[in-house]
Amino acid sequence: MTLAAGTKFGRYEIRSLLGAGGMGEVYLAKDTELDRSVAIKILPERLAGEKERLQRFVQEAKAASALNHPNILTIYEIGTAGDSRFIATEFIDGETLRHRMNRGMRLFDVLEIASQIASALAAAHAAGIVHRDIKPENVMVRKDGYAKILDFGLAKLTEPKDDTADNEAPTRAMVNTGAGTVMGTANYMSPEQAKGVHVDERTDLWSLGALLYEMATGHVPFQGETPTETISLILQKEPPPLARYATDVPDELDRIVEKALTKDRDERYQTAKDLLIDLRHLKRRLEVDAEIDRTLSPEVRAAAATLSHPGALTVSGATKTSTISASANRASSAEYIVNEIRQHRKGAYIASGIVVLLIAAASLFYFVRRTPALTDKDTILLADFVNTTGEPVFDGTLNQALSVQLGQSPYLNIFPDDRVHETLRFMGRQSDERVTRDIGKEICQRNGIKAMIVGSIAGLGTHYVVTLEAVNAVDGSSIAKEQVEADSKEHVLTSLGKAATSLREKLGESLTSIKKYDAPIEQATTSSLDALKAYTQGTDLFQQGNQDDAIPFFKKAIEIDPNFAMAYGRLGVIYNNNFQTDLGEQYSQKAYDLRNRVSERERFYLEEKYASYVTGDREEAVKVLKSWIQTYPNDFIPHNNLSVNYAMAGKWDEAMAEAKEAIRLSPNNVTPKTNLVEGYLRQNKFDEAQQALEQLLGDNTERDAFSYYAFLIAFARGDIDAANRDLDHFAKKPNQPDLTDEQSGMAAFFGQWKRSLELSARSYDIYLRNDRKENAAQIDGTNAFFESQLGMCDQAKPLAEKSLVAYKARTTIGSAAMAYAACGDPRGMAGSDELQKRYPKDSIVNFFIAPMVKALAESNKGNVSAAIDATQPGMQWELGNVAG
Repeated sequence: MTLAAGTKFGRYEIRSLLGAGGMGEVYLAKDTELDRSVAIKILPERLAGEKERLQRFVQEAKAASALNHPNILTIYEIGTAGDSRFIATEFIDGETLRHRMNRGMRLFDVLEIASQIASALAAAHAAGIVHRDIKPENVMVRKDGYAKILDFGLAKLTEPKDDTADNEAPTRAMVNTGAGTVMGTANYMSPEQAKGVHVDERTDLWSLGALLYEMATGHVPFQGETPTETISLILQKEPPPLARYATDVPDELDRIVEKALTKDRDERYQTAKDLLIDLRHLKRRLEVDAEIDRTLSPEVRAAAATLSHPGALTVSGATKTSTISASANRASSAEYIVNEIRQHRKGAYIASGIVVLLIAAASLFYFVRRTPALTDKDTILLADFVNTTGEPVFDGTLNQALSVQLGQSPYLNIFPDDRVHETLRFMGRQSDERVTRDIGKEICQRNGIKAMIVGSIAGLGTHYVVTLEAVNAVDGSSIAKEQVEADSKEHVLTSLGKAATSLREKLGESLTSIKKYDAPIEQATTSSLDALKAYTQGTDLFQQGNQDDAIPFFKKAIEIDPNFAMAYGRLGVIYNNNFQTDLGEQYSQKAYDLRNRVSERERFYLEEKYASYVTGDREEAVKVLKSWIQTYPNDFIPHNNLSVNYAMAGKWDEAMAEAKEAIRLSPNNVTPKTNLVEGYLRQNKFDEAQQALEQLLGDNTERDAFSYYAFLIAFARGDIDAANRDLDHFAKKPNQPDLTDEQSGMAAFFGQWKRSLELSARSYDIYLRNDRKENAAQIDGTNAFFESQLGMCDQAKPLAEKSLVAYKARTTIGSAAMAYAACGDPRGMAGSDELQKRYPKDSIVNFFIAPMVKALAESNKGNVSAAIDATQPGMQWELGNVAG
């Protein structure tokens, strides 16, 4: 029986059914003790009493929990609740390999996923465990491309190899399975499985070969109409060559698949590691081929293909073999190429151009063939610096500086802080716990991160020694290391920056990229350690959602260093998030003025905020965000902000697509999740909004965002009792005006205007107590506009004037102007003209406020046709968040 959402199952609260998983149903649930999302596989009560079923269920948990590998599902617990048994595992946000295959796969993706599976099998086999059921349904692929093997229900410990019957757990595929028969999946069975004889780790390699065949071609290697016919084909026939279904696969891949699917297991791959090595070698060769193909022009490739000197470039197509033969004397080889090309091409300028390109390509190969330590698809974790100096100013500060310095690189993908905090919680630790080398290694393994960077600083007399080391997250070996010395505390940041730059090169980033994106660390942040310390403390609070608490730290940073651009930028964002637009504009302008003192990534950030908050030019903001994405495609922020800008203009398809991409890139960040929920809500898709809310934010119902959007959905559906229950969340926060703001809006909706004013007056007082004068003035301006729509102009006009006297900003001028215009007061058009003069590029002013003011003024005069014409500039915005 399927469990309903909200059902308590031990310490777990059921959220939704994910589907069938082996012998039981699998649910998304919340671990109420550790506050994390988990997957729960439950063995139904009717099966729990069957000894064999229960034994297999327990065996799955024991087999998987004995393994600790980033490509194998992590088991948290096996337990009992009532008469049911369950397994709690990590929740994988992704899709099965079956779904991934159905959408089509690139060859590079095929090799990458196959390599990850082979790596996981190597670890399982080393632990003496054979999976015996490798198939697309038992492999999940996360949104970041990382594969995880599931379902060890058929796993068993390896035993001495012989061909005697495997009576313990035969895996024949049966059309009608009865008691005592353990089911396998016919299409991926090895011949020894099909025969029912003893199996060992080589049976998994056969299954992986079948999987690799299917990923590359879209067809299974043995396809019968029934399981029995499929088994017959496995035992008697050879699979069709890959080229029958995929003409562009490399010959080497055909060889790998053929060897994996050899019926005689003594001639098959003997270990998963051997298969893994071949897959990796092929993938590297194809990467080199692709790089050379991008480098050479068609004419150079054609000319080089005619040559046959030992030192010449040999080209035989983009998807086949492309090599550069080593030569003891590259100079003589180049001379030979020159002579040959001159015979094929007349004109010294053609020959010399080709020679230059050929020599450049040859040089490129000698660098490229030294496989880089990382690729642009890998992610790195920054562990916390080890500070043995005893000086607190270095604590956290050097991590922040290093994050900014490495963050300039489009090549390196740094694991974001919010996901570090989330992973620590999943590990049962405090979210702000220091990330040591050991803890960092576990974080990497849980998230499929290839490497982490460990930094340290130590005193050396009056000097300091800074060390950076990139560490392999799997075996702990050193990938690259840099050590620098600073002759004083004031020079530590500069030395750290130089070490980071050198490390980028060792990790595989090109010199061209480093040269382009390598602002000195003291420029990208600040030359003051004390200022950076304050900024780091503010950033920690900012990223945890405590934005108001972060303000004093950012202000302290700019007091110490008045040229600290990003500190101004952060303040601009916080104030605008609080709708304190005037202060937000001031700080964003200052940050923009200092934009040449930041890194390339941060320059995009500040330029977008300038367009959004200062000029208000949303079209320019979109241009900046698109350029940001082009340079840093793995950064979630520009996608998130694009979503906001598209939503303002009512471009909902684009807004939703960008919100989903931001969630994919930063799965634990709350902001893009709320954008997606709000997008559904604004389109009147209330069921989708509710589902997205529960799936994306339901793991922590105590978040302000969850309660706020739950309230909006309930109110939109007319469920006022539920809406009020959701608002109770804010009643616990008397210094925040959210509760009374929303209650005031509901009262106004139901025509209870007096009650609405009483509630908004409470919000007004809260804002004044918190010194948020612009927000208080906005309440008066908004109420003035509402009163003008109710025909209460005697009250509306004095209230509009009061709002402008209290705080004359972009927001209050706009609302007051609309109130005046609706009441036939010429101050309405005057206010609109003032806004257009002060903010000539502001999209909201030009496409919403000014058209509205003019339309209201004309309507008040009885000029209906002119009023309708006046609204035309705002047509493109009418379905957006502002006008809508």
